[in-house]
Amino acid sequence: MNKLPESFPPEHPEDLLEAFALGTLEEWERDEVETHLDACPDCSTLLAGFEEASLLLADVAPQVEPPTGLRARVMEAVDALPPVFVPRESNEAESPAASDSAFRFTFSSFAMPLAATLVIGLLTASLIMNVVTTTRLNSLEQERLETNARLEGLERGHASANAGIAQLAVENHQTDSALKQVMETSYLMARPFTQPLLLQPTDGGSDSEGVLLVTNDGKKAILMLANMEQPQASQAYQVWLSRNGQQLPVGRIMVDSSGWGTMALNPPESLYGYDWMNLTMDNPDTTIGGGSEMILQTRIISPADR
Repeated sequence: MNKLPESFPPEHPEDLLEAFALGTLEEWERDEVETHLDACPDCSTLLAGFEEASLLLADVAPQVEPPTGLRARVMEAVDALPPVFVPRESNEAESPAASDSAFRFTFSSFAMPLAATLVIGLLTASLIMNVVTTTRLNSLEQERLETNARLEGLERGHASANAGIAQLAVENHQTDSALKQVMETSYLMARPFTQPLLLQPTDGGSDSEGVLLVTNDGKKAILMLANMEQPQASQAYQVWLSRNGQQLPVGRIMVDSSGWGTMALNPPESLYGYDWMNLTMDNPDTTIGGGSEMILQTRIISPADR
């Protein structure tokens, strides 16, 4: 708080300058202070400092609503002041010194600076609480961002683990299927009544080849391919049975990078009831008669016709 120099005479109303800067004086007190300021450059300079401080405080402090009952509590505190602060009543004519003393110890000269001090204290406390709350909110927001980042990392790890498990399941299924087909192939080849039927390329210039091992009753068969071209991703070769010009799809066969592939067939009836087995490139949008290119084929001949 700014202080007047010790050289200031006692008649300077320094106790009222702060309240004057805050606009809390009574009208008659304000008039007396203004009259004094017109003739006192020192008090005018000190008042300018108070006014600048009040403007800065208004800029940095948020607007708050005074607590309910603040004015009543202030008034009660003033009423409870000791008699030393109450102007003495006297029937005698007041001397100039007594008049100056009354000027200094009026109700407003004490109560208004006190009220201003309380308001400034409330504003300061509100500002401090605002800073503390903002800091805490920023800390909580940073913790939230870090938690979200950890959760995203865990989700990515979980998705990667699920993808690995799914891939292992696919590979395990493929291994089991291949092992089963090898066992069925070995079984059919070991049976004396198994009939081998060779699949030949339709263009005559391809190295692709295949063999169809059929049981004597034609109800089970193993198709084996070699030197096949690797289809595009998600594609395979479509296997068809033909009879009287009608085509019946009986399965899809995949080949590995070397062009080798096997598939077990369980036709709805004996294979010997059909005329041809054809192999085409898998194309979901077409049928055997709708533009699919035939790769391999074999004529199905029953054992009785050989």
